[in-house]
This record gives sequence, structure tokens and C-alpha cells, in this order.
Amino acid sequence: MKKLLMTAGMFLCLVLAGHTFAQTSNATLGGTVSDATGALIPGVTITATNTATGSVNTALTNEAGAYQFASLQTGTYKVTAALSGFQTLTYNEVALGVSQQVRLNFRLQVGSIAQSVEVTAAADTSIATTSSSIGTVLPDYKVRDLPLGGRNVLDLLRTTSGVSNAISGTTANDGATAGDTGYFAGGRLSAVNTTRDGFVVSDGRYNHGAFSVTYTSPDLVEEVRVITAPVDAEVGRGSGQVQMVTRSGTNQLRGSVFWNNRNSALDASNWFNNFNSIPKDYENRNQYGARLGGPIIKNKTFFFFLVDEQRDVLKQTFVGTVLTPQARLGIFRFFPGADNQNATQNNPTVDRNGNPVRPASATGDLQSFSVFGRDTFRPGYDPTGFIQNVILGRMPLPNDYTIGDGLNTAGIRWTRRIGGLDNADGSTFDQTNRDQFNMRLDHNINSNHKLSVVYTWERGLNNTIQAGIPFWPGGYSGANDKWPKVLNTSLVSTLSSSVVNELRIGYKVTKQTSWAPWYVGKDYLKNEKAEPGPDGKDAFAIVPKLNGIPFQPVTTLFPENIVKWNTNAGTNRFNN
Repeated sequence: MKKLLMTAGMFLCLVLAGHTFAQTSNATLGGTVSDATGALIPGVTITATNTATGSVNTALTNEAGAYQFASLQTGTYKVTAALSGFQTLTYNEVALGVSQQVRLNFRLQVGSIAQSVEVTAAADTSIATTSSSIGTVLPDYKVRDLPLGGRNVLDLLRTTSGVSNAISGTTANDGATAGDTGYFAGGRLSAVNTTRDGFVVSDGRYNHGAFSVTYTSPDLVEEVRVITAPVDAEVGRGSGQVQMVTRSGTNQLRGSVFWNNRNSALDASNWFNNFNSIPKDYENRNQYGARLGGPIIKNKTFFFFLVDEQRDVLKQTFVGTVLTPQARLGIFRFFPGADNQNATQNNPTVDRNGNPVRPASATGDLQSFSVFGRDTFRPGYDPTGFIQNVILGRMPLPNDYTIGDGLNTAGIRWTRRIGGLDNADGSTFDQTNRDQFNMRLDHNINSNHKLSVVYTWERGLNNTIQAGIPFWPGGYSGANDKWPKVLNTSLVSTLSSSVVNELRIGYKVTKQTSWAPWYVGKDYLKNEKAEPGPDGKDAFAIVPKLNGIPFQPVTTLFPENIVKWNTNAGTNRFNN
């Protein structure tokens, strides 16, 4: 049976070989075993035990005294070498990071197998990483303990070496928002690849750099590895890499509840607010949730759940443009020989209270005329009443004559409240309203087969400037809805002492839709009626059938099979 599986695996590699869409996130551990004289010893039993889950992996040294664990789940291990006639040698607290290649050699002393020697390796120690890649590893305690204003793990990348301009949420890398990361060792922004549990979670449409389509909480990620240069050939997809691994359950039932509040109580007001004697901007952000992980069957099946929520409220003093009382009646006012200018411009035609002021360049007094009647097709107001009832019915009178032209358009100064604000491309996380659910299940089918399933579901219902934010109290607003989902599964099978097969399937959806009220008075959030279009349908309803502007239905399937074949000459890897 094993020979049949090995043959089938090799056949798949040769026939279906192609581009690599995912990479393994598991670690590789190998080395040699020798005696006190340096002679290599075959037949030594090497046992790697995950101290958190109790999962046990065993291997035997070959005739060259070498052993290899081709795929170990990230975590802390106890590694033991035992052979009759020699003392047992144990390495404790061996930390294996995401996609890490570690070489751990043993030198056994003659003695009884009952005698043992234990060596402790600190969790932060790079014991003998054999990869040529240069980068930084952020283990669990750093991800957990380092302060994060937005609780986005990718913001930690700015603390790593070789990463410049590591600011999120903007392809221009101007530090506007949080979520993307800049350039890795001088490479292009589009050359940065972000993976979680071996699957690509980068945006499929925009070049955001180090970015995940779903929010990445420090309660979700166990470890982050940043590779700046060079990247191992087996990884592919660009010169910069960010590799993350999701937390998993252990033999201990553990969890936490969190609630972070960030507000503007101690923030300073900006210069313009002080100059205009208006209150400072208000923001109140609440991030809350809970996580729980533990065993379903001890040493065999484990679970991990995380619920992460965020609600953000912004209040800002805003001046929107509205029609003056005369303009609402269809009366256009002007001074002949002069351009209309508001109260703050060089040649104002109104004062700060909206009273007309004749500018020096005017060649006559204030004049006015009705826009109705001059066009035979427009003798008066819209006969359907749409303009009066839907547009003007909501539009308030002006209270600020520092914007617009003063005579026909002016401003309404008010405090605008925004509940959740995102970008049109969905690249921000710090000011959004978000619901997120994460789940991971790990099952040791037996000592040779291990199954993992990781799922993230997220929903964001927010506003965007591009979709439309009200310009006056009671004004019309659009909406921006985002539903990203990530599902990945992996089955790691030890087919023989020298062959390990990893079957991985990932599924990613980055769906996002924006609706705008346009100019027809349609308010999507309030489900109001729109003005009928030429074909008898709602004019606004035509656009959502085209999925809105913009619409990002990027669905990606990542199938991959990896065969690792250990020989005396080294490890051969086949991806398809």
C-alpha cells in the first residue's frame, strides 16, 4: 500500500507539475548523530514531541547517521536521540518557526540507555537554521507583548530590519492608514508575498505589499516570519515574504477575553479647528472579542476559536455645499462684470452673514433672474416633485458663507458622524466596523497522518468617501460592504521513513461592493426609492446589477501537493 501511495504521489508531481500557489508553513528538522569519536551512527531513534499538543514524530538515522523530519507543525519540541548502549540525549524547548529549516546534531556518549543528558535551547535561539534567507522571526510572545495601536499584526513589520516605509493601507506608502507594508530590501511593492499557514492571503487585485485580505489579530497569529532576501527557491512569488501561522489548540484549555478602547479624549485639536473656534475631532474605537483553544481528544484532536469585533465612530466638523434660499427658488444672482466669490476670497460678493456686497470690479448692482422659463422644456420645477421632495426636502439652509460662491451656493457647517470608514479598495482596518470569526481544527489521524483545517470569515459594513458620505444633515450616503473569507486544509502524511507527502487546498474570496447614491436621491442604507430611469426601472438600481463601483469578486483556489523525499544526498522536493 505504501509503495502504491508513493508511486501515485510521484506520478502526480511529474504529470501535474506547474506553478506553486502555496508553500508549506511547517518546519523542517534534521541533522546527524555521532559517537564520542565523531563516527556517524545509523539506526538511532529520534523522537520529536510537541510539548503543547503531545504529538509524537519518530525517525531513524540512515546508514550515513542522518535523520530528517520533513514536515513538523510549528511550535516548541522536545527532541530525543536514543540507542541501546548509549546515553539518551534530549534537547528541550527547541523552537521551530514557520517554514524554518533547522539542523540539530547529536553526539552520544557510551553508557546505559537509562542514563540521559538534557540540553535546553532557549525559545529565542536560532539553533542552526540552514536556510540562506535573511529576515526576522516574531515569535508568539513578541506578537502578543509588543504594543499595537490598531491590533494589526502586520503593523509589527515596521520593527523588522530590511523593511522600509512599512506603513499600511496605501499603494503610495505615504503613511496614510494601516494594513499594507512598504518595500522589502529595495524590492518592488508588488513583489511582496503574504501567506498564512502556507497559503497566499495577499490581495488579488491591488499591490498592497505585505497585506492580508482579512484582518490579522495578534490573538490569531502564533508566529510571523519576515524574509527580506534572498528567498528560498521553493517559496517563489517575489523577493519579499511574510509568512504567518495560525494559533492551534493544545492539551490545555486556555482562552482570553479582550476589550481595547481608543478615543480622542487626550488628543490635541488641529490648527484649523483652533483657528475657526470649533471643537476637535472625535473618535471612539472599541475592539473586543474572545479566544478559546484546547483539546477535543487529548493528544489527538484540538480546536481553536477566535471572535474579533470592532466598532469605530468618527465625529468631525464638516462644511458641505447647499443652495441659498434664492437659488432653491430657481433664482440666480450675480454682479455684472464680477465673478461670484464667498466671504473669504479676494473680491467677496457676500459678507460672512450672506448679505450681498458689491465688489470693486462690478460694473453694476446686484442682478437676478429665474432659471425657469428661459428654456421652453423647463418652465418650472420637476413636475414629479422629486427635486422638491427628495433633494430640496432634505437640504438645509446655509449657515456658513465661507465656501461656495456666496450668492447661489454656500455652506452648512455641522458635526458629521461616520460609523465605520474604509477605502474603496478595502485596504484599511483601523477605522472600520468589523465582525470576524476564526476557527482551526487539528486532528492526528494516527502517527503518520495529520489533518488541519483553518477558516476565517469576516464582514465589514462601512462608509467610504468614494461611495458617498452625507454632505449635509440628513443627506444621502452610499455603502461599502466587504465579505472576505479564507479556508485552507492540509493533510501531512508520512508514507515511509524517507517520504513525506503534504496535500494542501486553499480557498480565498475577497468580495467587496460599493453603492453610491449618485445624484438621484437614492439612499441605499435607508432603502429609499430612486427616480425612475428611462427604461422604467429605478435609475440607481441599474448600477447594483453591475455589482456596484468598484466591485472586487476575486475568488482563488490554491491546490498543491508536496512530496519530500529524503536521500543520503539530501532532501528532494516536488511541488505540483
